Amino acid sequence: MSPTPKKILFVTHMFHPDQVATSNLFTKLFERITEVHRYGITVWCAQPFYTTLQRQPYYRRYKQIDVYCLPSTNFGKERLIGRLVNMLTYTQSVFFRLLFLKRKRYDLIFVHTAPPLLAILVIMLAKVKKIRIVYVLMDIFPDGLFRLNKVSERNLLIRFWKRWHRKAIKSSERVVVIGRDMLQWVKSEIPSIDDVRLKHIPLWQDEKALNPIAFTDNPFVNKYGLHESFVVQFSGNMGLWNDLETVGKAVRVGMDGVKFVFIGDGIRKRELVAAMGQQGVERTLFLNFLSNEEYALSVTACHCGLVTLRPEAVGMGVPSKIFGIMAAGVPVLAIAPMNSEIAMIVSESECGLVSEPGDVQGLIKNILYLKGNDAIRKQMAINARRSFEEKYTTEKGATNYLNLFDEIL
Repeated sequence: MSPTPKKILFVTHMFHPDQVATSNLFTKLFERITEVHRYGITVWCAQPFYTTLQRQPYYRRYKQIDVYCLPSTNFGKERLIGRLVNMLTYTQSVFFRLLFLKRKRYDLIFVHTAPPLLAILVIMLAKVKKIRIVYVLMDIFPDGLFRLNKVSERNLLIRFWKRWHRKAIKSSERVVVIGRDMLQWVKSEIPSIDDVRLKHIPLWQDEKALNPIAFTDNPFVNKYGLHESFVVQFSGNMGLWNDLETVGKAVRVGMDGVKFVFIGDGIRKRELVAAMGQQGVERTLFLNFLSNEEYALSVTACHCGLVTLRPEAVGMGVPSKIFGIMAAGVPVLAIAPMNSEIAMIVSESECGLVSEPGDVQGLIKNILYLKGNDAIRKQMAINARRSFEEKYTTEKGATNYLNLFDEIL
């Protein structure tokens, strides 16, 4: 008789059927992990609110995963207050469910940094119940907000939050960071943390869903009439960490034969549009978030893919869009500090070009260089896919996490 699989509880506000980066990442990861039948996976998620508002049943079996959509609101993502209420109601549901959870129900709890206060709450309750925790740092709060001057370090609530976040890190069985720059931040915050507890596991992308497609054969190119242009594309959330002002200023300058395509939305979109001006907007294609199927075509419908990171965000997060670009076999055009994980990936993989945030002329120079050098651009595309297959597939991510779970359990 085979042994009973160990049980892992994954607490996340986003999971399938929401089709946004965090949801896609972890849905694919745990699908792949369950295929080896070593661990039983249960998910506690919120009602979807990002790419669909269709309410889900309280319990459903997705693939081999037990998914519980805990009671929560699902106001649309358009209004900040609605998103905050969604997170608050979900956090409340997690708190009460975890409070009354029987200690031996799960062998391990897996949680990440969104929404920020949720992980602290989960880790503290898990410590009381003596359940082991794996804590994945996807975005660092509140430190990222300090750096962006969104909040003051003197704020009593923020100081309290930061103190308890340190405690949460110290209380976790394993702390996973998604970038080497983030690893250095954790070591600077908590010098006592050892290399056994602190792990660098990069993000991943579904190698089965994304594959290189010739630009001229791409239905997305046909649909939007992009054949005659050199296409520079940004796809995904336009979030706090992104430097989109530099991109907007490059659009405003204008480059013959270059077409910018922006897919997605977010808090930085207003900054982008303001920087490019009305004429820049008229020369640009804007599209909303796409389904996973449409995204798989869109990400290959360009000659280079944009990834941006503000200087203040070094060590605070790693935009997952870079791995989709690499999976598509497309050169990466990065706007990021040279000490960031993004710049390190591009440099060691030889899969694109990097310019510093704020360097508009450097960005323009890199775009025109790629436009004028087909052979180099095609080699970068090959390098991007090769490096992706070696390090950043969902299969690789699943192997990394299976090894981590095996260490603990």
